[in-house]
Amino acid sequence: MRQRFFLLMLLVFTSANIHSQSDTVTKYLSVGPEEFLTLMRFRENAVLIDVRLPFEYRKERIENSVNIPLRKKFIKKLSHFPGNSVILLYCTTDVRSRRAAERLYDAGYRNLYNLEGGLEAWKRKNLPVTGRKADKYIPDRMN
Repeated sequence: MRQRFFLLMLLVFTSANIHSQSDTVTKYLSVGPEEFLTLMRFRENAVLIDVRLPFEYRKERIENSVNIPLRKKFIKKLSHFPGNSVILLYCTTDVRSRRAAERLYDAGYRNLYNLEGGLEAWKRKNLPVTGRKADKYIPDRMN
């Protein structure tokens, strides 16, 4: 009798644990800069999206990225990309891009990747960025 009770309790706790895990299903994958670069280069139908504000995007960005700031119409602006697109998201530190990935998952997108650590991690690995801040200043004339 005691063994049955123990097994029953184990079953109840195990099933409750499994049920609670279904709420935290992986909605996106956070990957490091090197893996993110590999995805950019080799995944067909990959779309690289910078979710920062336009002034941040103009300063420096990953080349070939599209700037779609995380705002009210974020999902609507992404609706022209097919649902089976591989969406690669980044921001400065990965806070906004994780939020964007959650919203995209809720909108039906499933191939979602987040740059872990954001653009800051990307730069720490000495990977290339472009933009005004990234380009070296070369004066028109010497004084």
